[in-house]
Amino acid sequence: MSELSGVNVLFVEDSADDVELALRSLKADGITPQWRRVERESDLRQALGNGPKPNAILSDFSMPGFDGLHALRIARELTPEIPFIFVSGTIGEERAIEAIRAGATDYVLKNNLRRLGTAVKRALAESADRQRTRQIEDERARLVEILEATSDYVAMASPEGEVLYLNAAWRSLAAIQKEGPPDRQMGALRPPWVTELMHSEALLASARDGVWQGETAVLAADGTEVPVSQVLIAHRGADGEIRFRSTIARDIRERKAYEARLKYLANYDSLTALPNRSLLADRTSQAIAHAKRIGRACAMLVVNVDRFKLLNDSYGHAAGDSLLKLIGERLSQTVRGGDTAARVGADVFAVLAGDVLRPDDVLRIARNIRRAMAAPFAVDGREIHVTLSVGASMHPRDGEDFDLLLRNADAAANRVKDAGGNAFQFYAADMTRQALERIELENALRSAIGQKQVELHYQPQIDLATGAVVGLEALMRWKHPERGFISPALFIPIAEESELIQELGHWALMEAVQRTAQWHAAGCPVRVAVNVSARQFRRDGFVQAVAAALSLHDFDARSLELELTESALIDDRERALRVLQDLKQLGVHIAVDDFGTGYSSLSYLSGLPVDCLKIDRAFVTQAGKGGRDAALAQAIVSMGHSLGLRVLAEGVETAEQLRFLREHGCDEGQGYLFAKPLPAWALGGLLKEGKIDV
Repeated sequence: MSELSGVNVLFVEDSADDVELALRSLKADGITPQWRRVERESDLRQALGNGPKPNAILSDFSMPGFDGLHALRIARELTPEIPFIFVSGTIGEERAIEAIRAGATDYVLKNNLRRLGTAVKRALAESADRQRTRQIEDERARLVEILEATSDYVAMASPEGEVLYLNAAWRSLAAIQKEGPPDRQMGALRPPWVTELMHSEALLASARDGVWQGETAVLAADGTEVPVSQVLIAHRGADGEIRFRSTIARDIRERKAYEARLKYLANYDSLTALPNRSLLADRTSQAIAHAKRIGRACAMLVVNVDRFKLLNDSYGHAAGDSLLKLIGERLSQTVRGGDTAARVGADVFAVLAGDVLRPDDVLRIARNIRRAMAAPFAVDGREIHVTLSVGASMHPRDGEDFDLLLRNADAAANRVKDAGGNAFQFYAADMTRQALERIELENALRSAIGQKQVELHYQPQIDLATGAVVGLEALMRWKHPERGFISPALFIPIAEESELIQELGHWALMEAVQRTAQWHAAGCPVRVAVNVSARQFRRDGFVQAVAAALSLHDFDARSLELELTESALIDDRERALRVLQDLKQLGVHIAVDDFGTGYSSLSYLSGLPVDCLKIDRAFVTQAGKGGRDAALAQAIVSMGHSLGLRVLAEGVETAEQLRFLREHGCDEGQGYLFAKPLPAWALGGLLKEGKIDV
């Protein structure tokens, strides 16, 4: 029998003898209590109100002047948690039931005190259980209060993901009513990418380690993603199985905004919102790597605001800051898409220009920047005029890295500033001159056609066996009013890069067809060859333009030969083949110009509907001296004939070259040995005679 000591019992009893009997019975059951006896209401109230509370109350039912039910009501009023057992010799069954209903724990008859120990032990055990339950419930209630009060998002879910509990913060975020359990899955409360992360990582980690934490997001009622720092905990039962999972998610929008702000400040100027030196350096490294891959250049321009210190001192720092912001806005709106405008000093800006071909591309950018700043800036009710000193460096000529490019561009800008400002200069001075010259030539070329400065000269093409003039190659010439004739090697590349080649090419085609039609009418049925640039050839509508020229002048298409370079035919072979087939349907002849300098092969040529191969002058020049070039020229003739093509040699200048070409069966030739390119008016006699003796 286990001893039960330390129990405090309060007797509500008018008989000391009955208390003694009860104590003996308790001791027999192993209970040795501390005890106290009261027999009046006042004593009962005092015993229950002051000092240590009893663990159990044993009360008589009927006492002179004090009723047991009244004692029960007082006990339940003051100490509802303490077991109350009636020990009486007069209580009947009906009164016992009434007592139990009134809150009594149990009753024992005085003539059967053997039950008293058992009843007390059971009552104390049940009381202890109730106490523990109340403590658990109190702790749970406090925990719920904490969870409901916290601003973190707290949830519990079944192993299958069914929501068991959401706290007030999460319910508020998701606009979920508190009444009733939330009838939804956890997946409905988060973005799809988080659900994927949960299944691929978090659930597995929490099952393995008990807990997982990371950064995810939850959904607000309007579908907005709220970034959170989340902890996921797996709770297991006694059998080791997961009973439920809890999660705590903390809103980190402010932290994310702060981090974004720090990142922004690390890469952008706080005044102008332009990239700063650090971000410019990073983008320059990328631009240099890209330029190396594609074989292009990139440039760094430094833009100094002239007399900014004077403006700042005159109008104040606030006005100066406003002016810098406005300059930054115009600069960012002016640069090309993909280029970077940055602020790298108090009154110093920089522009990274990627994917440039030549210095004149950079000069255009600089001119656009200076032109954008020409209009006055409105600052505090004043109009402020600004001029710029702009310097530029180019990769790889002026530097292989950001620091060197920026330093050299800055040096060029300082030279401009020292010379009075309001100008542009490259770090390498000769580049400035070359770029200006190209820009000036382009501008002059735009108006050359309308001002009749461009004309066609024609170089005869000779049948090498008979000396007969069988064709003329139309060659473009530009007679500048001040500089005289400008080499096609200079202005044709400018035209191709600026798209002027489209206009010039169309004019050359129309002019050559018209002039040759006139020669045909005069009894000279000569063939005319017109050069076509790759850009012309690739442009939609080219075949229609050729057809229109033939139709307009009622010209026999068989007398028109279009000369195309290998590169024009190599790029997009399928499209080139379609265009060539359409041209052949018109009846036009096709010649491959400068053959042997590109990528042609026998298999490639065999699939193209061409009529003539033109041997490049580079091979013809050395043909009479033997060696590699002579072998190549001989191979081209053999290749052309094997494909049933006519072969024409360009740049024939000596009798030795002519003898070599005749010996190896070359069909036609052109060059200074026969005639230089001549203006149309100078060809009348030659065409009538129809032959050149060589």
